[in-house]
Amino acid sequence: MVDTYQTTNVTVKFFRIFWDEFKVILDITKPLYMVIKFSDGEGPKAGDIYEKMDNMLGQIKEVMTKEDNSHRNDWNEVETIIIERWGKMNWSFHCLAFALSPKYYDQAYLATPAPGGGQRKAPNEDTEVIQGVMDALNRIAEDENEFALLREEFNTFIMKKGLFAIAAVQADAATMNAIDWWFNYGSQTPHLNEAAKKVLSQPLSSSSAERNWSTYSFIHSVKRNPLNAKTADKLVYIHANERLKRRFSEGYNSGPHYKWDVDPDNSLLEDSSLKLEQLRWASLEDEPAEVEPPRKVRRT
Repeated sequence: MVDTYQTTNVTVKFFRIFWDEFKVILDITKPLYMVIKFSDGEGPKAGDIYEKMDNMLGQIKEVMTKEDNSHRNDWNEVETIIIERWGKMNWSFHCLAFALSPKYYDQAYLATPAPGGGQRKAPNEDTEVIQGVMDALNRIAEDENEFALLREEFNTFIMKKGLFAIAAVQADAATMNAIDWWFNYGSQTPHLNEAAKKVLSQPLSSSSAERNWSTYSFIHSVKRNPLNAKTADKLVYIHANERLKRRFSEGYNSGPHYKWDVDPDNSLLEDSSLKLEQLRWASLEDEPAEVEPPRKVRRT
């Protein structure tokens, strides 16, 4: 006869081990998920992905190297896999965008400890970043003279010479959007200024453009198959621009739903970037027209 008490204890122990392991896996994969979600979002993000990757590695290291983590001996292998993958994805454009983001030179930011216990470094103190910057500037320049000019202006920027040495300019670097900062204070380095605004304005993926295809699938469905391509294109155009128009509303730019479909760190609306795309407009459904009853004709 099976001992019911012993069986129950084994079952409880098994589930406890299972859920403990499940939590560890979630803690390890959460930083990866957040970086992927950040990269897949809309808007200019090129200047932040390099730092996000470094922070992600530190966060995973913090979780995996804990004494009570059963996977602590696997950290070196995990780090190697992630770095190899990042090596395939990373290119000089990311390095240049990171190096042209003024907030990463702020002394207060550099003084804060990095995830994983590492020390933060300014972009110009990272050999890999500077190599990428030189390669990117060389690609941007049309000739050797322009390349030399871009290098000189980049040196002026990182050494905080002239206008960049003003305390107010350095204070704004920590709080102001990078593109706005270059618009305000980039006149001293006009060639680098133009390059910075173009580079920092780039998204990291084409997902924002591809979302129009899912919008198209909602509009041109089986029920609305008779719609011709021209009409469907106009409806997609209206839908996409209506979405952009909402971004100028007060509720979108402030309050609890601030940039709800762009900011991946906003936990108020989970999976918020999908909600608008999954919206079915009842007004677009093909409803059969109501047939009016025939009118009675009064004979005289």
